[in-house]
This record gives sequence, C-alpha cells and structure tokens, in this order.
Amino acid sequence: MIIDKFMPSCREVTQKLAEGEFETLPWHHRMLVRMHLAMCEHCGRFARQLGLISQALRNIWTGKPAPGTLDAVKRRLLTRLRKV
Repeated sequence: MIIDKFMPSCREVTQKLAEGEFETLPWHHRMLVRMHLAMCEHCGRFARQLGLISQALRNIWTGKPAPGTLDAVKRRLLTRLRKV
C-alpha cells in the first residue's frame, strides 16, 4: 500500500512522543503519527501511558490530585483482583 511508504515506524513514533517532539512536527507528520497510533495497539498504549505519567507529574507539582483518580484506580484494581 502507498500509505505504508509514508507511515512512520513504531520506533519513530515512540521516539517523537517520548522526546516531546509531536507538537513541533509539521501537520502532515502529526496526521501520520495519529493514524499510526490509531492502528497500532502498542504505540497507542505507550502514548496513553506517557499521558498518564505527564498528568501524574503535573498533579505532584501542583499538589492537587485529579478528582476521582484515586477512586478510579482503586475500582480498577479491585475489579482485576476479583478476576484472579
């Protein structure tokens, strides 16, 4: 497929995300990265994890936990523990 020639690799996507370069990319490269994230389960998970880490660091810096965050984590943990 022709899109495969232009689609960035997983390595390129994760590197751009981790280095915080996504916002500085030209619009068409951002579009290709977003397409990759939509199609690639692993890179999408990595992007969500970076977002959670970023949010946690902001919460620590400001001293304010996000509303409902702790309760949501507790519920997810309890749900997963009940499945085991």
